[in-house]
Amino acid sequence: MMITRWRDRSMAVAPFLGAAALLAINPGDDGPTICPIALLTGVACPGCGMTRAASALLRGNFDRALDYHPLIPIIVVLFTAGWVWSLLRRAGKVGPMPSRVLNLVLIGTGVSLAAVWILRFASGTLPPV
Repeated sequence: MMITRWRDRSMAVAPFLGAAALLAINPGDDGPTICPIALLTGVACPGCGMTRAASALLRGNFDRALDYHPLIPIIVVLFTAGWVWSLLRRAGKVGPMPSRVLNLVLIGTGVSLAAVWILRFASGTLPPV
């Protein structure tokens, strides 16, 4: 029972710890690249810029966040909805997310990331690696 409580508490607090880390670290253009795809290929991946975008968003710099990655508002909404659903699920308030909904969200997110990456690659606006 103690493990379950610890897991529930850590799951509830994890996003806030992540946000605090982004605020404390403040990733920027001159920081090291940690993306394995970018390190191997020298080209930003479809998710590159997302950490910097989240950091800028937390600081209230919406324009800069969109420059880093235009999908950051959608990703934040999806992340928040998934986190809330997970907490409600663990509390027994909701059942499992229907597979059809989950698949639609995952495929839609993947297609959106790929489409934005193609547009950014073609226009030369991928984030620096």
